[in-house]
Formats: sequence, structure tokens, C-alpha cells
Amino acid sequence: MKNIKEFEFGKIQIEDNFVIGIMKEGSHVDRESNQLLLSFCNDYFNDEPFGYISYRLNSYSVDPTVYMDAGNHCGLKAIAVVFDNPLIKSNVLLEKQFFNQPFESFNTVNDAKTWLSQLLVK
Repeated sequence: MKNIKEFEFGKIQIEDNFVIGIMKEGSHVDRESNQLLLSFCNDYFNDEPFGYISYRLNSYSVDPTVYMDAGNHCGLKAIAVVFDNPLIKSNVLLEKQFFNQPFESFNTVNDAKTWLSQLLVK
């Protein structure tokens, strides 16, 4: 089952117990936009565990403090970041320091889904 929600800064697609986020080119993900994402996920999943895949197709900025809020969300169990641009790697390493749950990077969405599936089964 797929459910897509569009926001001013990007969109999320829900597949089973995964959320795949694709932010718009040049957007900035701050605490306010993150709260919109988390609120939508909370309504959709009703406190059931889920994983978030940040699919970095576009260049955008993220306030790393959003990961502190996300780490305290009751249903969000892990974040996977998918990218193919090596310049993004340093950003991802910084972001990872702010999140108190599993947080890994991958080259493909399928690899991210496999990893999250294993985590969410536990």
C-alpha cells in the first residue's frame, strides 16, 4: 500500500512500515517542517513502529537538531539515508550524531528497506 503526502518542502511516500522522504531542491528542513512530517506519520501509524528513509535525490539543508525531536518520537525506530553524491557523506555523519536511534547510510533504497525490515522485526 502506498500513500503520498505533499508538503511545501518535499513529499513523503509510505510503503508498509517505511516512510520515504524526498525533499525539494533548495528546501530547508527545520523543526517546524519536521513536526509536520512527524505529525503526519503519527496519525498514519498510530504509534506502530516505522522507519524513515531519507532519499537524497536533491540538494537541500537539514537543521541537525530535528534529529533530537525525531529520536524522541515514539514510533520512529530508525533512519536510513540514501545518497550517491559523496559530498553528502559529511552532512550525514554530522546528522547521525544528533539521533539516538539506529541511523545508517546506503547506496540504494532497496538496501535501506532491507536494513529497516531487519530492525523493525525485532
